[in-house]
Amino acid sequence: MRSKRRIVGSFLLLFCTAVAIGLLILTFFPQAGARVAKPLRAIIGNEAVGQLETIYFTLQDGARRTQYQTGLAQVSAPWEVTVLPVTAVPTTTQTATPAPSRTPTAIATQPAHTTPTTDAITPTATATATPSTTATPSPTPWTLPPLPPLGTLAGEGVWQPYLFDPAGEVVAVRTFLQPDAARPYAIVAIVAFDLRKTRLHYVLGSEEPALPNGPRGYGLMNADHKIPGRLLATFNGGFMGSHGAYGAMADGLLVLPPKDGYATVTMGNSDGRVQIGEWGSDIAADGDYQSWRQNARLITQNGQITDRVYNGSAATWGSSINGDVVTWRSALGLSEDGQVLFFAAGPSLSMPALAETMLAVGAYNSLLLDINETWVHFAAIRTHGDTLVAEPLLPEGMSTNPDRYLKQSQRDFFYITISEPWLQR
Repeated sequence: MRSKRRIVGSFLLLFCTAVAIGLLILTFFPQAGARVAKPLRAIIGNEAVGQLETIYFTLQDGARRTQYQTGLAQVSAPWEVTVLPVTAVPTTTQTATPAPSRTPTAIATQPAHTTPTTDAITPTATATATPSTTATPSPTPWTLPPLPPLGTLAGEGVWQPYLFDPAGEVVAVRTFLQPDAARPYAIVAIVAFDLRKTRLHYVLGSEEPALPNGPRGYGLMNADHKIPGRLLATFNGGFMGSHGAYGAMADGLLVLPPKDGYATVTMGNSDGRVQIGEWGSDIAADGDYQSWRQNARLITQNGQITDRVYNGSAATWGSSINGDVVTWRSALGLSEDGQVLFFAAGPSLSMPALAETMLAVGAYNSLLLDINETWVHFAAIRTHGDTLVAEPLLPEGMSTNPDRYLKQSQRDFFYITISEPWLQR
């Protein structure tokens, strides 16, 4: 009897040790988990792998909460916030009018790139005006009204100049929010793009999304866009084909057929106009699109959080990962007037927390993109001479392969460029 108990005890000890080692590996090397998950899905299936991931995410969140509750870890802003003396220009009052002429002696300039630290990112691009020799006033930098804070961090909701056109004018700003009171470490970074000056593009990955024996993309962005002064940012796409088979098409190549009623982002074929809505109702099935991507259901619709956000359904919000599980999540949203595109991402997020973020920033319609630390990624593209440098939006969780979309990618992704009309002013 004692021998049997010893065997059982030894087995339990070995099992717990293996689990602990596995958790440590996944915590410090999330890419390892991604490499293991793919072949494991073929053996035990998506649902079983999803259950294992849910256990891991739950244990990880429990450990993280304990760290912060006991004072072993402190919450800090993801970057240093500097309040600039500029007047916010709400885009809801703007119309797509021709760009105003600018005085050459009053053009904003972009500072040199600086490498982010692991503790904070000092804004690598702030709008500074070259001293003018005339009495002509400098143009007001584009920005958005501050957002009401959802948490307690200083600087929360304050928009900072982030990305610039070749002349140094602001074309994108960023801020952060704390949408979950129970998890102060769940910090969401948001980037807002001025769509009058920028253009969204979509690229199919060389392997995903796709169906077995179906067509696949090339995983490469347009070479004419991958040049200094034009390429601004890259960020992740949506789920794999096996996780919902949501529709996807880029540059005329259809790899997954569309599904009526599902959240979709489209890019117009002629003008690049961005739309986000439900396919078949908000989004016309016979529209003239260069590219489009579906992923799950809408998070916000017509300025309201959709009811499905609170149902916690794994089928709706992540195949085998339900909406209540906290993990890295990302989303894409559009303002009511269609002039501002929002990208949001962060760790330890449930679907309700992500939805509260999208509502707070003013995303009239929004959709979920990919989830989990391995796949959620955003990089600002900076220029060093003739070299493009990818700078992660969040240093924690986005520092692995930040240039992943500057080369061929197995997974689909989006990227942002300066629009052609804005370059030709």
